[in-house]
Amino acid sequence: MPMIDQLTIPKQIDTSLGPEYNALRTEGMQHIRDLASAIWSDYNVHDPGITTLEMLCYALTDLNYRITLPVENILAVDHDNANSMHEQFLSAIKILPTYPVTPDDYRQLFVRIDGVRNAWIKKSPHSIIANYKQPDGKPLLRYAKPGENALTGKEVKFDLKGINDILIDFEDFPELGGDVAKIKAKQDDIIKQIKSVYHYFRELCEDLDQVKAVENQEIVICAEIELQPQADPEMIWARIMFNIEQYLTPDIKFYLLKELLDKGMQPDEIFEGPVLDFENLQGIDTKFTKQGFIIPAELAASQLRTEVRLSDLYRIIMEIDGVRLVKRISFGFCGCTAPQSEVADKIYKSNEWLLCVQDGHKPVLCETNSSFTFYKDVVPIELKQSEAQADLNQLRKDWQDNVEAKKIVDLPIPEGDYRDIAHYETLQNQFPENYGISPLGLPETATTEQRSLALQLKGYLLFYDQVLANYFAQLSNARILLTADDSIRKTYFSNTVNGIRDAEKLLDGYAQWEKTVDDVIKETGQDNYPERKNKFLDHLLARFAEQFNEYVFLMYRIYGEDYQRNIIRHKVKFLKDYDQMSICRGSGMDLYNAKTPDQQLVNVSGMEKRISMLLGFSNYKMQQLSVEDYLLFKADALHYNWTISQLGVVKFKGNANFLKEIDAYEDLGLVSVLACDRENYRLSPGATAGKYVYNIANSAGTLLTHNDMEFSAAAIETEIAFIIKFMQNDFKMEGMYVIENILLRPPFDYTGDDSTHHQFMPVCLDPNGVYCEPLDPYSFRICVILPGYSVRLRNTAFRTYAERLIRTETPAHVLPRICFIGHDQMVGFEAAYKDWLAAKHIAVSTDTPIDPVLNSKFIDVLEKLYTVYQQGQLSDCDDDTQETNPIILNKTSLGTLQGGTNNNS
Repeated sequence: MPMIDQLTIPKQIDTSLGPEYNALRTEGMQHIRDLASAIWSDYNVHDPGITTLEMLCYALTDLNYRITLPVENILAVDHDNANSMHEQFLSAIKILPTYPVTPDDYRQLFVRIDGVRNAWIKKSPHSIIANYKQPDGKPLLRYAKPGENALTGKEVKFDLKGINDILIDFEDFPELGGDVAKIKAKQDDIIKQIKSVYHYFRELCEDLDQVKAVENQEIVICAEIELQPQADPEMIWARIMFNIEQYLTPDIKFYLLKELLDKGMQPDEIFEGPVLDFENLQGIDTKFTKQGFIIPAELAASQLRTEVRLSDLYRIIMEIDGVRLVKRISFGFCGCTAPQSEVADKIYKSNEWLLCVQDGHKPVLCETNSSFTFYKDVVPIELKQSEAQADLNQLRKDWQDNVEAKKIVDLPIPEGDYRDIAHYETLQNQFPENYGISPLGLPETATTEQRSLALQLKGYLLFYDQVLANYFAQLSNARILLTADDSIRKTYFSNTVNGIRDAEKLLDGYAQWEKTVDDVIKETGQDNYPERKNKFLDHLLARFAEQFNEYVFLMYRIYGEDYQRNIIRHKVKFLKDYDQMSICRGSGMDLYNAKTPDQQLVNVSGMEKRISMLLGFSNYKMQQLSVEDYLLFKADALHYNWTISQLGVVKFKGNANFLKEIDAYEDLGLVSVLACDRENYRLSPGATAGKYVYNIANSAGTLLTHNDMEFSAAAIETEIAFIIKFMQNDFKMEGMYVIENILLRPPFDYTGDDSTHHQFMPVCLDPNGVYCEPLDPYSFRICVILPGYSVRLRNTAFRTYAERLIRTETPAHVLPRICFIGHDQMVGFEAAYKDWLAAKHIAVSTDTPIDPVLNSKFIDVLEKLYTVYQQGQLSDCDDDTQETNPIILNKTSLGTLQGGTNNNS
């Protein structure tokens, strides 16, 4: 089978004809010879045709020069250029970091809190045992005790995943003077800040168990050290102590952006990791006082040390300037209360070379019992302890001052220089003066014929002028074409040709010429704005590896071309909010930090935000979906119709009656889309003189609504703007809830006693010990709840797409249970969820158990939810009426969407 050539765009394009005037002229001359050699043979420079060719070549070189300007110059504007560039592009600090994903990501955030020297996040070990040998056949669940195993033939055990503990290495707080009560209060405040940060950035399906201080394991070091003759013993002692501290429990080093760039790190490496834009975080009060950059490899190397090697200590001491020789060194664990000399003798005799640190502990130097003896040659040196301690304190202060001096700055966006690319002067002014078309014009003695010929030439050249002027305008507006903005609804731009003498003699209405050219482009249909703007937006989406292709095809299938402009709006909204769409895509809801009402509305998981935008929902706010802003009703015994309301006032009424309920819903859905765009509104005189009514029309001009409310000419535009804003941002037609199962677990001190009213979620485990995978109902499990009765989610094709998208966008390690529930179910669910959410927020923020009755009630409601399907009908073979909806396996039900029992077919 013959190979099919692949059509590709070459990476290297020959642009030699662009900048080279001579090359363009040569190419033009060849075209003249090919096309007109039979009637034109004089190609000398004095020929008017050759002169015209040369002028056009010059204009093209000017155009090419502007095309090849640096991109930042092409995109620059003449005022507030810096702000314009930041609107056009997401800076490094906004697009490269993400919410924390790995333990080290969380650590980067924790160590920025004042008073935290280091922090570690560990898995909290908790397991559940299910006893399946129960009289009623229902498994009995309880938390396993430490080290407890399941009884063979009676129980099964599974580990809870996603539960974390945080260990904190607090700073010493020398400013508190050793006051135990003040230090305890300071540490408690830091623990609250740690919890605040964790819950603000909490990953989906994970939760926090304990936050506690890491315990110390003291190590005694004894050494005899010979110094150089000129060495300062006090400073040597201070450096030894400081360097050993950094070895045992290293502090995190912070850097400036310039320092990392000088190290050869690339911007994507520097900004990799958790969020750095601390100034713009909303809904969290924690202050991140340490704001330098952190090198991930250095952070990873600062894990809790599991062993201490004597050879490492020897190396650390020998690397200090002024140390000549380590005569002998030994170490061991502290715990001896004997005099220092006896401890030293015992340590030297131990001959240990490796100490294993207890799990979950940090090794620290026991200053009380550690002994460092210094010599210069054979003479022992007596340390001035106060001076040595002062030197050590200064080293610690210098380190802390260096940390506080480091600040995070964004990578600057190139701003470019504004070059007024759109400005174009007519090429007619470049012709020799004897042509009579330059600004000087013709002499007063010129005849009428000469003036007419000059105007004829001007008119001929004006065609080229206008084409070139439009090219310059198009290049100048590249910024508008490649931006997530649909306020300027055109993709072809025109320009006025400047500098033409007697232009008013060539063109009627020259002052409005630019508008005239725009009107010509629009009337001839050359600028298909919806199609071309969608392509530009697809290009921008592709730069983030995003696409709406399947969604677009599906919406065309349901609504046709009428949905095209709405797709533009969805893409623009997605791109404008893309930093949030990408930065927190794996995050969960914040249940700890206090929120303002507006912040609480958008306090949802990252996947909810992203999926809502990809599905074209009007917003991702937490709103009551059981109270709709629309109503579908029986217009008469056979027909359906609908209304759309805003704040209880009907704004739109359907203009047609439908035999099929699903057709009425699709008509309602189409109007909800068209009502988002002013171009789809039609005004007509009302019954009262000077009053007007508005209605919605589709692309064919057919009115889809009727309305009796009358407004004045000024008031009706205000009303329409109010409705458009509502339809775009607040119209309650669709939405979703994501429930994380791990948040429904009983407190870890629950023993399974029914008297406490706590409840485990049910497991799929039969009395013979056979169970469905996965048995664990909590770990990395979510429930996604959507209104199966809403306009688009009734549509089988859209529902299938929505379910597939949800599974695609859900983090790979999380298993979703997806339910498209009925209206009655949604009413019950939202009531239980509202109560549970309020109680859970109080429980998490106060570190107290949730009300077990509310928690159990919500579990019961959640477990009883099921997907509802569009009603189908069974009929005989001869029944072909319009109301017949076939029964399709797993796609229809015997019942209604409004309530009652739906039996899945």
